[in-house]
Amino acid sequence: MVKKIQDNLTNIVVVLGLIASIGAGFTKFAKMESTIEQLSNATAPDLSGIETNGFAIIDQDKEIAIMQKEIEVLKLEILEIKENNKNPLQ
Repeated sequence: MVKKIQDNLTNIVVVLGLIASIGAGFTKFAKMESTIEQLSNATAPDLSGIETNGFAIIDQDKEIAIMQKEIEVLKLEILEIKENNKNPLQ
């Protein structure tokens, strides 16, 4: 019996190692699940009252719309300058 155990000692050690590593994997997985659940339950801080350089934070969509209108005005001014330069009487 001892001879058989000695012959299969490598296999026994490998099996015990696999069992230990699988257990460690489950433990790590449970820890990650716990962390994910904590992060999903966390809420972002309320930044509505924060001001930057004296100006209140503007909604990005409004800011983009304002910039698009400014670009349109600049394009029209460029077209107007081009048309004025076409007039040979000036």
